[in-house]
Amino acid sequence: PRRRQRAREGGRSLAFKRTIDIVLGTVLAVLALPLIVLLAVGCAISLRAWPFYVSPRVGKHGRNFGLPKLRTLRPNVPGTATKYELDQSQIPRYCQVLRRTHLDELPQLLLVPIGAMSLVGPRPEMPCLLARYPENVVAMRTSMRPGCTGLWQVSDASRMLIHESPEFDLAYIEQCNLGLDVWILYRTAL
Repeated sequence: PRRRQRAREGGRSLAFKRTIDIVLGTVLAVLALPLIVLLAVGCAISLRAWPFYVSPRVGKHGRNFGLPKLRTLRPNVPGTATKYELDQSQIPRYCQVLRRTHLDELPQLLLVPIGAMSLVGPRPEMPCLLARYPENVVAMRTSMRPGCTGLWQVSDASRMLIHESPEFDLAYIEQCNLGLDVWILYRTAL
């Protein structure tokens, strides 16, 4: 009986989380759209290239999806390059600011209302990097919608690569609740 009750509560909690994603995600996506366009113009001028790119990522239940971002790297930089492999001197100042403030990630908000992502959740990983995780970690990470922000993103560990500190996403998955989501969104806004 207790398991069924917990399962029902968990189902209601996820349904409520999805409702918040649809409502708040739609509002944020609409509000962010003019800023995304303005920032994209700056990227196009800085890089003399198409200002958007789509990165392959793994989502809920292991489904692949395209993660839209503002282009902050020159088109000849491999899409799988990590932040450790980037030559900062080759990144225009304007794009460095977008990367440092994470404004290059704003287009992800467009995926929240359609259900590919959640506002808060584990970071969506590239398929080639997901292979570095143990199977049980992959299963946990793909058990829920990935988030535009999450516990790892608001931690000091975000200076490293996500696979170097998977405990943040695992802790979020185990402790997922509305209060934690609100705290993460607040920290993200800061």
